[in-house]
Amino acid sequence: MTWGKVPKKTYSIPNISEKRKALNSIYENVRIEVLSEAKFKCFIDGCTNVANTIEHTAGRLGFYDEQARYDNIPLIIDKRFLKACCLHHNGELENNPELSKEYQLSKIHGGKKL
Repeated sequence: MTWGKVPKKTYSIPNISEKRKALNSIYENVRIEVLSEAKFKCFIDGCTNVANTIEHTAGRLGFYDEQARYDNIPLIIDKRFLKACCLHHNGELENNPELSKEYQLSKIHGGKKL
């Protein structure tokens, strides 16, 4: 009788969790609503580019306040903090602190960035 090695069962971590999959489907509907309501116009003053992305002015993770937590509306789908934005300005808000101060909210206190 030969004793061979039993192959180990492999497990790979999913790229996207079930919770995030559910949020992503909701997010896609909310994203289309926000872009449509803004008539695909970028929210940055003076911009004439077509808005094709969404800017999360208060971030994407967590909940903004206790009411949102109670209603289970995380920031990623909280329409109060989603703005239609062109691809150029979406990237610019990530990299330009001055533009970020003007248009985004502080993650620390929720008001305008100082």
